[in-house]
Amino acid sequence: MKTSLRPSPAMIVALIALFVALGGSALGYGLRREGGGPGKAAEAYARAAHHHAHYKLRSGKIIDSDTTPGDGSFNDAVGHAFCKHGERLISGGVRLRGGLGGVFPGLHVALVDSGPAPKRSEWAVTLSSDLGGEARERFVVFAYCKS
Repeated sequence: MKTSLRPSPAMIVALIALFVALGGSALGYGLRREGGGPGKAAEAYARAAHHHAHYKLRSGKIIDSDTTPGDGSFNDAVGHAFCKHGERLISGGVRLRGGLGGVFPGLHVALVDSGPAPKRSEWAVTLSSDLGGEARERFVVFAYCKS
């Protein structure tokens, strides 16, 4: 069995969220140690927010060509999220819209491919869908872009 040492996109997003959360805690701890009051804290948070303002979340639609739900015929559902001109693709993925919890009684959907498109600032996703066209309503593809 061959294992890959390359982290998945989900792991990368989770690590980014972890470091952002830890950075906020470290910032608060540093201000407390220096005896900084609310004025210093507001100034420090404004600097941090300005630093992260360069990241944008872009979304795109899923195109699902399946016509009949639950018929056992799986079709590709594809989606793309594009960064704007001058932005650089950082990461991306696909998620459910709303709080559906991922339960589709008697219906099946699977992630086939999710990753950056070569030489483009775009995140591409391919699903194998037996949802009868519902993938376009239930899923959204997204890209994190840095300007």
